[in-house]
Amino acid sequence: MQIKRGDTLVEVVFAIAIFALVAIISINAMNGGLSVAQQSLEITMTRNEMDAQAEALRFVHNAFALERELVVEKQQYRDLWYKLTRDSNSGIEPGMANTPDALPELAVTSCNQIYENGGDKSILGNHDLTAFVMNTRAIDPDDKTFAPEITNEGARLDQIVVSTKVSNASSVFTETAVNPRLIFTDRQSVGIDPTTNNSDAQLSEQGEFRYLAKAEGIWIIAVKDKSRSSGVTNATPEFFDFHIRSCWFGPGATAPSTIGTIVRLYNPEVVENVTIFNLGNS
Repeated sequence: MQIKRGDTLVEVVFAIAIFALVAIISINAMNGGLSVAQQSLEITMTRNEMDAQAEALRFVHNAFALERELVVEKQQYRDLWYKLTRDSNSGIEPGMANTPDALPELAVTSCNQIYENGGDKSILGNHDLTAFVMNTRAIDPDDKTFAPEITNEGARLDQIVVSTKVSNASSVFTETAVNPRLIFTDRQSVGIDPTTNNSDAQLSEQGEFRYLAKAEGIWIIAVKDKSRSSGVTNATPEFFDFHIRSCWFGPGATAPSTIGTIVRLYNPEVVENVTIFNLGNS
């Protein structure tokens, strides 16, 4: 009678170890691929959000430049352009533009540094710095279907250009749990997050989501040209650099991901004056 010999315990354990090693390597490779795909998706979505802000800025700039020949009363985007480009410390027409020296570095070890109240890299609690985002769903200042309850034009502009100077800035400008994004609500009281269950009861089921509720991980800082103002009092800047920035933690990342881009828009008032001067001396 022939006795069939089976696998020994050592052979079984060795086989299981090899299988586990192959499984772990395969799972790690799959996770790595998913992380790369997720990171690429987040970068694409962040770029789209930043491009939307850039296009909104260009639209306001081009609209103001085109309507310069009209009388002031007919210039729809004049006040909006001035809000973006006037000195934020000015008591006459407070706006968004800052001096180049007030621009903090984007290099951070944590996105929380950007939202620390009064930190050297923070956009909050710094009186020499104004950050903002454009409400891309309500660019037209004369669109009375947006915020019909607001009769004050200055308050309407504050709903289009939402800045860190608002009273509840710390609840509007925050870190993001996903990729940088703008969150909208259908009511004027900003700071409501429609993605949370607690806020669902506060939102109308039929309303249009056109009010900016949160700017998570994205902001803009406008910096005016300093070369013309060097040694000249109240000189009109030739251009404005709009620094669009973002910060977030990608999947499994230990360091934050940051993306920044600059949109340079030339001041139509200066370009117009230079053109007239050249024509007059040709």
